[in-house]
Amino acid sequence: MRSHTHRPVPAKRNTRANVGGAAQPGMAWVSRYLEARAQESAGDTAKAIRTLEEVVRSVPNEQAPRFDLGVLYTRVRRYPDALRELYEVTERFPNDGKAAVEVAKVLLRLGQPKLALTFVRRALALDSSNVVAMLTLAMIFKDLGNVPASRDVYEAALTIAPSDAALRMPYGMTLVLLGEWLHGWKELESREAYFGTEFLYGELPKTPRWDGQSSLVGKRLLIVHEQGLGDSIMGVRFAEELASRGATVHLRTEQPLVTLLGAARGVAECSVHRTPLPEHDLHIPLMSLMHALEVTPDRISGAPYLEPQGDCPVEIAARLPADEVLTVGLTWAGNPLHENDHRRSIPGAMLAPLLQLSGVRFVALQKSPPFESVLPTELQQHVVDIGACCDSFNDSAHALRRVDVLVTVDTSVAHLAGALGVPTLLCLPQVPDYRWGLTSATTPWYDSVTLLRQQEHGSWEGVLADAQARIESLRDNLAVRTRLPHIINESGR
Repeated sequence: MRSHTHRPVPAKRNTRANVGGAAQPGMAWVSRYLEARAQESAGDTAKAIRTLEEVVRSVPNEQAPRFDLGVLYTRVRRYPDALRELYEVTERFPNDGKAAVEVAKVLLRLGQPKLALTFVRRALALDSSNVVAMLTLAMIFKDLGNVPASRDVYEAALTIAPSDAALRMPYGMTLVLLGEWLHGWKELESREAYFGTEFLYGELPKTPRWDGQSSLVGKRLLIVHEQGLGDSIMGVRFAEELASRGATVHLRTEQPLVTLLGAARGVAECSVHRTPLPEHDLHIPLMSLMHALEVTPDRISGAPYLEPQGDCPVEIAARLPADEVLTVGLTWAGNPLHENDHRRSIPGAMLAPLLQLSGVRFVALQKSPPFESVLPTELQQHVVDIGACCDSFNDSAHALRRVDVLVTVDTSVAHLAGALGVPTLLCLPQVPDYRWGLTSATTPWYDSVTLLRQQEHGSWEGVLADAQARIESLRDNLAVRTRLPHIINESGR
């Protein structure tokens, strides 16, 4: 479960500056400002931004329009513009702790956690009970690699706002990251209050929710899709246990996963998310399985549990021949809409030393974005594009079965490879997604996955050097194995 792709804006706090500040001649701007707020409330953010830009030009010394403009720039990811406007508010109104927090948030998005720390401390000096500032401080500590300090800040904030789902969600993830899985899964049940059921599930069934304790014998259990494709791949492993308890398991998932996950052990039926609900007796959201089943590392088997269905598509088979060339799959960029994509994705230009290795076939499994858009033109000739041939995850599974090793960032392809048992080098930022922990080179989720971790915030050089050394070793070992029969024959003459 990620607080990731297409994450909605959480329920708004009262973060607006008051209409006021240094008075300007005339009040005609107020009606235009209120019009911008109405446009925002109606969901027309672009129009609201244009109106606020006009208002700020007409009354540059007013606090509220500039503050709101900065917040909306942040929402549409115009971070430099947001920083300019919000910083100006902090300069003109140094006692505005809300603006200082917003500046800190933008700096965090721009990869400047130390600068962000300065502004969030200013906000907390103005109001030590500012929960939004505490939440931001926890995020900054995590970004700086001090995850225990992040947990401590969440716990302090929860003493002030114990029912705040915007605190409990990241707190739960932080606990799991630190290895406190059972407590973390419980806290992550707050995600419904944080995201909203419509966003998470589309339609939440009206049947009873399975609590992990009641009998499943003779029951039709619906696993409700939520969150990311990687989460679905990771979570489908539990269908086998549910079936062993007597359930007939019906899995809901996204269309590209239906063929593959519908054949997973324990899954009796599979349907597409947001189509009419099937008949069932009980339901449980996919990511609630961890809490209901009380999942801990020692309860997970990292053995492969998925198999590609049918024959390998002809085009994929043609591009990935079974020969003696070491074949390395690559996925180096994730969905750019993912809120942490700037941390997890590797700039394509950094792959140059790797892609220039001789005796290696590199295969791009990029789907979104396609490799042409994230790899410099001069490097594209070194890569076979397989992602363009994959219309489903079942196609991708066939492709992965034809590579010797996958080098990937933290995307759904990593989960797919792990579930298939494909040797995988997973490149992780210094502070990764909650499920990967903080220190180990292995993961209980997938036996075939090796974790390559950044040693310094934002630095991929060491990770890629490690991956390159491993690939060179595999290439050289393969060459020896390939030549060994010839060497034996020649020595016997």
